[in-house]
Parts: sequence; C-alpha cells; structure tokens
Amino acid sequence: MVMVNLMLVNPMNNITMVIVWLGAGFVGGVMAGTKKGAFVVGLMTWLACIGIVALCLYLVFQSSITLGSFVIPPGASLTDILSIPLIQGAIDQILPMIAGLGGGGGLDIMALLMPLIIWFLTPVIVVIIGAILGAVARKKEEF
Repeated sequence: MVMVNLMLVNPMNNITMVIVWLGAGFVGGVMAGTKKGAFVVGLMTWLACIGIVALCLYLVFQSSITLGSFVIPPGASLTDILSIPLIQGAIDQILPMIAGLGGGGGLDIMALLMPLIIWFLTPVIVVIIGAILGAVARKKEEF
C-alpha cells in the first residue's frame, strides 16, 4: 500500500510522500557512497517502482477485469468511495480539465500534460537529491 501511495499521490500536495521518497533516496545514497553511484541508485529506485507498477497493471489486465471483481465493503456507498482523499484529489484535477475542453477555446495539450509531467518527475528528482545527500553524509572509510 505504501508503494501504491508513493506512485499515485501527488508529492507536490503531500509532504509525507516527499519525505518517504527522500528517505528512500538517502538510504540508497548512503549505501552507494559516491555522488555518481547515488544518482544511479536514486534513478534505479524510481525506475524499479515504475517497473513494478507496470508489471502489476499488466498482470491485472492479463487476468481480465470484470465489474463483479470490484467489491464494495458492506455499509459503504458510492459517496463514501468518492470521498476518499486519493479519489477526491483525482476528481478535483480531472474536472477542470474536462470543463476547459468544452469551452470555446481550442485544446491546450500542454495544460493537460504539465500536471502529469510535474507529478511524474517530482519523485525522481526528490529521490536523486536524497541519494546524493546520503552519499555526502556517509563517513568515508580511512585505511
């Protein structure tokens, strides 16, 4: 569940996710020991998370999704599910985009892509910075 939150929650709106990414990068940087190695470790950490999410999506679609497979807990309603902060945040971002498309103006593709690019690149930048900080903070071995 932590990884799902890491990949789905916008780190620009949630400082906890920034701290988790920073901590993961810091630990990787301490293990790497050098700034170059820390950069690679940070980048590979983020790419591994993307790869695991892609594998999970592939496996879900491979087993075919049916509407009957989604279970709503007893006593819950559609309103309860739509009021979950993660889903509410997605709805809050999607509705203005849809409303902007229906207007008289043309389709502004950069207005649609820029929030996704920021959401996509923020974690990788944070984890790389954390990794470099970890490499700098590591005590050098003296022989």
